[in-house]
Amino acid sequence: MKKALTLILALAMALSLAACGTAGTASSAPASPDASAAPGSASPAASFVVGFSNVDDIYSYCAKFRDYLVADCKELGIDVIVTNAGGDANVMNGQVEDMISQNAKIVSTIACNPDGNTPALDSAKNAKLPYVAFLNSIKGGDDYDGYIYIGSQNYDAGTMQGKYLAEKLPKNAKVIYLTGSLSNQENLDRKNGMMDALKDRTDIKFIAEYDVDSKKDRAMSTTEDCLQAFDSFDAIVCQNDDAALGAVEALKAGNRLDGVITVGIDGSDAALTSIQAGELTMSVLQDAKAQAKAGADVFAQIRDGADPATIKDVYVPFQVVTKDNVADYISK
Repeated sequence: MKKALTLILALAMALSLAACGTAGTASSAPASPDASAAPGSASPAASFVVGFSNVDDIYSYCAKFRDYLVADCKELGIDVIVTNAGGDANVMNGQVEDMISQNAKIVSTIACNPDGNTPALDSAKNAKLPYVAFLNSIKGGDDYDGYIYIGSQNYDAGTMQGKYLAEKLPKNAKVIYLTGSLSNQENLDRKNGMMDALKDRTDIKFIAEYDVDSKKDRAMSTTEDCLQAFDSFDAIVCQNDDAALGAVEALKAGNRLDGVITVGIDGSDAALTSIQAGELTMSVLQDAKAQAKAGADVFAQIRDGADPATIKDVYVPFQVVTKDNVADYISK
């Protein structure tokens, strides 16, 4: 069995969260969903190349993480083959195979699906290459000594949402819950964490739950439907900031934002700006910069001879961001 998940990365959360400005460089240019790698994404002369497949560049947090990772790797002399799976697990599996054929020394992903991307893990196993899973885990990963997880505890993010709601919601509050696919463990963990934190608030009623695939446009249209279906509600809870910002836009357009608590997860730049403007109520910040730096550091350890089986998984803590402390996290 893979070593226990014991390493907690205790980070000062005063890190700057400014969006990374490296997206235009050749090494960070994302591939189209049906391509295996971005043109020029890895230098032919590079002595150490790693592969990274992003779940979908449409998610602003994942795109920001990608840019930080490429920039940090560049500083360490590591080239990255960057691809975009476009949300398709089969595409990602093929991209990982292509990375291996291009002599990547490590493969890494933000997985589309913990089950659907097991073939990518199998490809790494067969090639005897390390597999670094960012943010989303892969089923069976802990059974492979070359598997390393870097991200955050999604249950904790849900717990933070739940504690905030338990404190702020009025008696007999009505809540709408907009989720990502609950077939993904990260989303299920976030839901379980929130529900556990609300167990003593038996008066709170969830009047509707919808899978919006954590996408802004779907959250916006679903919220518009809710405005027609429900005369009143007290909160809209979302499993990421993209969805939360979609809900905020719909509430603003319907003149219903006042009095409705809106919460998300990620602490994206757009979400922090919305909180500062008094629109989005709260986000649970996930530190893309620290996660990416941890990934680049692990790549460098392996390059420099470390046995992947001895490298512990890395967990970066979440932080609650509201109007009271958003100035500590907004782009500086």
